[in-house]
Amino acid sequence: MGSRSKRRATRNKRQRHAGPAPSSTFDPHAQVMADTWEALTSLMATFADDDDPATAVDAAFDKAVDKLAAKLQRFDPIRLIEVARQRFLPMAFGDEIPVTAEAGAAYVELLALVALAARQETAEATAPAVEHQQMSHFVSEVKQQLDELLHLAQLRSLAAVDPADKLALMSLLIRGAEVWVRNASYPEMVATTNLALLDGNPSVRAALNTQLGFDATDALAVLDTVHHLQQDGLNTRLQAMDAAVQEAMKATKEGRPDDRLTALAGASFMSLFEPDADRAAVTLDAVAAHTGITVERARAVVERFRLDHVKATPAEFVDAFTTGKNPMRTRPLIVDGHGRLMLPHPALHVFAVRENLEEHLKTSKPVWNQYAKHRGDLLEAHTRDALSRVLPGARFRDAFEYYIPANDAQATAANPTRYTKRVEGDHLIVLDDVAIIVEDKAVALSALSRGGKATRIRTDLTGIITKAAEQSGRMKDAIERDGGLRIEDEGWVDLRHIREIHTIAVSLDDISTVLTATAELVRAGLLTRDNIPWTVSLHDLELITELVARPAEFLLYLRRRRNPDVTVMFRAPDELDLFLYFYEAGLWVEPDPAQVRVAHPFLPEPTTAELRRYRAQELTFLTSRTDALDRWFHSRQRDDATAGSAPKPTMVPSPLAPLIDELQSRNVTGWLSIGATLLSLATPAQHKFACHGDMLLNNPRPNGQGRSMTVPVTASVDPAEGWLFVWATRPAGQDPDDAEKSLRGYLRAKKHQLGLPRGVVFLYDEPTRDLVGVLYDGHIGPLDATLTATLQTLLPATRLQRSIHPNVKRPSQGTKTTPKRKKQKPKR
Repeated sequence: MGSRSKRRATRNKRQRHAGPAPSSTFDPHAQVMADTWEALTSLMATFADDDDPATAVDAAFDKAVDKLAAKLQRFDPIRLIEVARQRFLPMAFGDEIPVTAEAGAAYVELLALVALAARQETAEATAPAVEHQQMSHFVSEVKQQLDELLHLAQLRSLAAVDPADKLALMSLLIRGAEVWVRNASYPEMVATTNLALLDGNPSVRAALNTQLGFDATDALAVLDTVHHLQQDGLNTRLQAMDAAVQEAMKATKEGRPDDRLTALAGASFMSLFEPDADRAAVTLDAVAAHTGITVERARAVVERFRLDHVKATPAEFVDAFTTGKNPMRTRPLIVDGHGRLMLPHPALHVFAVRENLEEHLKTSKPVWNQYAKHRGDLLEAHTRDALSRVLPGARFRDAFEYYIPANDAQATAANPTRYTKRVEGDHLIVLDDVAIIVEDKAVALSALSRGGKATRIRTDLTGIITKAAEQSGRMKDAIERDGGLRIEDEGWVDLRHIREIHTIAVSLDDISTVLTATAELVRAGLLTRDNIPWTVSLHDLELITELVARPAEFLLYLRRRRNPDVTVMFRAPDELDLFLYFYEAGLWVEPDPAQVRVAHPFLPEPTTAELRRYRAQELTFLTSRTDALDRWFHSRQRDDATAGSAPKPTMVPSPLAPLIDELQSRNVTGWLSIGATLLSLATPAQHKFACHGDMLLNNPRPNGQGRSMTVPVTASVDPAEGWLFVWATRPAGQDPDDAEKSLRGYLRAKKHQLGLPRGVVFLYDEPTRDLVGVLYDGHIGPLDATLTATLQTLLPATRLQRSIHPNVKRPSQGTKTTPKRKKQKPKR
């Protein structure tokens, strides 16, 4: 009986420590992923018995294209696209933000491309008449055919993969994003950036006006207006239907049914969902009138952005679309034979403006060179502005030159005053003991890369990511090797106090699918495991720095995001998904306990629970987490009473937040790195840390001496990331200078004994209970003679318990959370 009770108690204890059960909240994004994977595996199974599965897939793909095209030939493309828009695109009333997990935009685009090409193969006069609701019925059932076609295309891509190609998965990711992903960044942010890029330089803007007859502002205005007029048309039809139905119902209710009103209500209903082409599309004159742009300038925009569908076949369009070469990417505007205009949806044209106009600028080398310089300058300025928000008080150095060894002899001599090779750096940001090195890359992925061409992918990603990593890594190595930099026009900059260096590569191109696949970049040889920068797009960086509530959050995210293990254990389609998961759950990966002990030899042997926890970790695929972010972002754009009504995503509340904020407000040395380290702890550990000061103050020593508690934080396999935290009290009557001197000496000696590079003392005054001192120490290297002599008075390092790992839900067995009474004996 006793044994059974013991087992029950153990089981209950384990369940309590495990925390609450996982949330059963339905995740529509995960459901779509699961459904897609199930459909793909089922489809693959149908080809398993073929002698040549790749050839069989190709044949099935061609057959599916022909079958779809044959069904679409009878429909007016403009009318069909409008029906498809209503079926596949998310809709909401008023200022609501629709949330959907389905790739409706891809369905509309693919259907539009096949319909336009198929109609060219059939004379409009010979096309059979379409009955009422026939189009709606077809569209309601066509999704299965579109899915099958897209899944067959995925199988074709998989069949063509060379297993020996290290860029194979990267190629599939890029092509997959081109097919399925729209709005990698918020269009409002992209539009602002595009106008600053293309119209922000007077010479470039003048060249566009002279050579094309319009500028980027005109292009965006025309395309935006086409979309808005289409929306207005839908809303007008909806209001007309509502009015007609209400009038017919009223007449019937009053006992005077009217066949004419009933017929009008039916016609308005049909017009809403299956309008004729004139009502579904818009005219050039209407666009010109709405924008105030001349018809000639508006026509020039239309001609530049119109889709060329006259000579394309359905097979050619589908092949291009499914291999990452979407014909609508830079020319999304549909113009039919009668001059009617239509956009399939609003998620293409904002991005198309920059890419389309850049295509033209490249035809004139002098203008392109001006634009390229302006583009680089603008990226650097926006990067600095974004980082300034989360690094207040930091020293920024931008667009500077510094010296490195020109040859092995100079490297061996390690004398920076004699280095002769001058290189460039984009940003060096220093805040106390933290240095952040940033490289900006304004180049973009080429069309060939987006189409999955491996050799071009390597070339493009080398220019965007590899070079940025090499350049930022070069500066990091110089700081670590020489203790500073010799900067042109500034001289020697002493950086020996730096204890933490991070590197960031900022891309102007929104290629989140690539930038978040860090492990694949390492596998492909584009990055090395020992030099992983945070690769992020400008728009994601700008948004993240707006979301961050306190700088310590940003530094902690930078630490986690650059951890090589994090890049392996977490996969996400978007940088914001990783960041929001960091806010939710920490983006934490359990380090190898054996390696942690190697890094910190004073720690005890790993426990069975620690080893089990480490081995139990599994790869995590993150689905979209931006639904709440979308609502917050769009609520900010409103100019009415509901502006800002949606809450901004925030990090899990921290009991140490008041202390972290106070450190920043006092501007104590090391406030940023101390705050990030405190924030890195698990919530239970943070609660304990938040209580240590009060616990000491509530239990003063009877003999009038101060009390203290010492806790190392060692949850890393890198010794350089270790910290020592000390809480201490200053009794009444003790000289403040004596107390500070004694504690600073103890902190430095104890750090040296434990091999920890950084530490801090939180000193409280016993009479007032105020935090009267925050004493940071980042000294490394030998101690002076006085402190060396004190080492023998310290307790052995093995007697000191470690701090809780950031993801542990409870203290390790034996961890002391109450201070011990001190008599005249060695310090802990």
